[in-house]
Amino acid sequence: MKYLITAAALLVATPALAQNKMTVLLDWFIKSDHRPIIVVKELGYFADQGLEVEIIPPADPSAPPKLVAAGRGDIAVSYQPNQH
Repeated sequence: MKYLITAAALLVATPALAQNKMTVLLDWFIKSDHRPIIVVKELGYFADQGLEVEIIPPADPSAPPKLVAAGRGDIAVSYQPNQH
């Protein structure tokens, strides 16, 4: 849950980077862990900040960090089971 709050905070803080479009790669299909990101988008908070956010669930759960590193996404939600 901590990583989702961090991801949501980073997404909201992004207007400082003057970026209008953003791609968020999820770690799996859309599920309850992604609730903060989905709710913020659905309530229009990203749009209020001038962001057009596209949320993409991957075909391979290990792919999002690699896709961001390759420049095919802006931010990724990644499963980190050993992070406390």
